[in-house]
Formats: sequence, structure tokens, C-alpha cells
Amino acid sequence: MSSDADHTRIAPALARHAVLVVDSQAWESTHRSLSLFLAGARSSHEEGYHSHQLDLWKLRLLAARAKGDASADANAGAELSAMVLAELGQRSDAMAQLLAAFPMLTAPAAAPAQPAQPPQLQQSQQSQQQLQPQPEPQQQQGVEPQAQGPAEDEPQFYFADVFVFVTDYLAPMLRRRVNGSSSTWCPRWWAHPEAGARLTALWLAWEHLRQEPGTGMSTWWLHHADPHLRMLMDPDAGPFAACSPKDGHTAYPFDPLPVEPYEESADPLR
Repeated sequence: MSSDADHTRIAPALARHAVLVVDSQAWESTHRSLSLFLAGARSSHEEGYHSHQLDLWKLRLLAARAKGDASADANAGAELSAMVLAELGQRSDAMAQLLAAFPMLTAPAAAPAQPAQPPQLQQSQQSQQQLQPQPEPQQQQGVEPQAQGPAEDEPQFYFADVFVFVTDYLAPMLRRRVNGSSSTWCPRWWAHPEAGARLTALWLAWEHLRQEPGTGMSTWWLHHADPHLRMLMDPDAGPFAACSPKDGHTAYPFDPLPVEPYEESADPLR
């Protein structure tokens, strides 16, 4: 039987694979296998629903890339990872089905990305390195030294991913009366697609605004954290309403919103 640790390792790995192949020929088979997995053999209608959701996911990712959004891949990967985690948490045979469809996930996991160090620690380490004698670079005979090109302008994340952000920052920071009546929470927050998407948005906003001096963090709390947390922790209308901070994740989560295929002939605006 798979554990929560297996889930949180496999789901992001599958999401990274999907992001990598989304604009290649391999996407067709990945899309088909993902649709079948997310539907869980429950109904052809649900398979069609998830197929459509994956099409929309792809469109959002490609549109964000076209706009030059540096966090497009990370954002899309976290969104898809939350969808996979939600299905893994619903049924006991989900992991076996997933590994059968994507056997490359059984390979040993790569070392996780290390979060960026605080500026104070970086400066301290740099100072220590400057005090230590550095060996002269050795040049191979007959080989011209290569010029170093400009470093790529990639975002440096303080937290490696949304899971580290929630576990190491958000959860210890929030100290509230979570009793299931005035507010609620689910320990398996990642098993709720909406919660995964909202918390990923919070993480990416935090990574961006932490670099703004002065009011950056105040902006994050007032305009990002407060409204998202208010919705997430709402005991009646939030995604955790069927769960309990004491008893944990419910075995009967809410169903997705009902959606009918678009029919142009029935569109009143056409």
C-alpha cells in the first residue's frame, strides 16, 4: 500500500513529465493515460470531463509561456500535481494504476531542488569563501578557455515548491482557532484541487513579493493571503468543508462542478 510520502513524490514527478512533453507528440499518449487515471474508471462522462480539463490546462500553460511568464511551468506543474494527488487520495488502487500507465515513475527519484538560502546566510558563506585561498584554474594543453555567457534570468525560489512552502512556512506561521465551526482545515490540503491551486498561487505571489522592499510582504498578506485563506478555511463554503482538522481528510470529498459540452446552437449570445 502506498504512503503519503509516495504520493507527494510521484505526483510532482508526473506533473514535471507532463509539462515537459505538453508541446510534443508524446503529449497525446500522456493526455490519454492521465484522463483515464483521473476518471478512475468511474464513468465515460467523468473521463470526458477530465480530458477537457487537461486540454484547458495545456492551453493555459502554453498561453503563459507565450507571454514570457517565467513561472508558467512551475505553476502548471503544481496545478496538475494537485489533481493527481487528489485522485491518489480517493482510492487504494490509484497508485498501482498510475505506475502501470507511467512506468518511468518507478525510477529512483532525483535529488530534490534545494531552496534558496536567506540573503544573510549567503553573504556569510561568500565572505568565508573569499577568505580561503582559491586554487588557480588549470587549463588543458591545446584547449582555449571558453567565455562565460550571461547567466539566464531564471527566478530563484526561496522554497523549493508549494509543499515546502506550506509545511515550513505557512503552517507554522498560522496559529488560529481551527475548530471546524468558525474555521476549518484539511491536513491533506493537497488532495483538494482548488486548495492546491490557491496555495500554489499564494506561494508564487510570496516568492515574487518578498523581493519588493518596504510594502511587499504587507501587499502579500492583505491582497493575497487574507482572501485566499478566508475562502480556504471557510467551514461552510470552502474546499475543506467536508473535512475536519481533527479527524482529517474525508473519504467522501465534494464532486466537481457539473459541466455540459458546449453547443453553439444552444448559445443565446450567438
